[in-house]
Amino acid sequence: MTRQTKTKNAKELAPFEQVYEIVNKIPKGKVSTYGQISKLMNGRLSAAAVGWAMNALGADQGNSGYNSQTVPWHRVINSKGGLSTKHESGVDGADGRELSLQQVLLEREGVIFDTKNQVDLAQYLWKGTSE
Repeated sequence: MTRQTKTKNAKELAPFEQVYEIVNKIPKGKVSTYGQISKLMNGRLSAAAVGWAMNALGADQGNSGYNSQTVPWHRVINSKGGLSTKHESGVDGADGRELSLQQVLLEREGVIFDTKNQVDLAQYLWKGTSE
């Protein structure tokens, strides 16, 4: 689900493109938060705006080359270790309720959720850089 990094540096990228380039660096089995991505961008976008960027990803690449298939959107969660997306997965959890697609994708990468459906950020948070 990753794509080749553009040759532009971060300052030349549009803000949403910068978000997507950072998200593409998050390795499998790790997560980042909206606020962490904002900090990696030196506050160029707020945490909420990072969420808007993630929400703007669709299935269609359009001219940008970024979409939900090329950017691992599921690796971005909220600051409490919880999920913010509501995409359905068609997979039922142990309690019979349908799991979100985001949770299913993260679990496939080895990320474990607690009984409150939260991720232990001390264990799974990516120690990313803006480079």
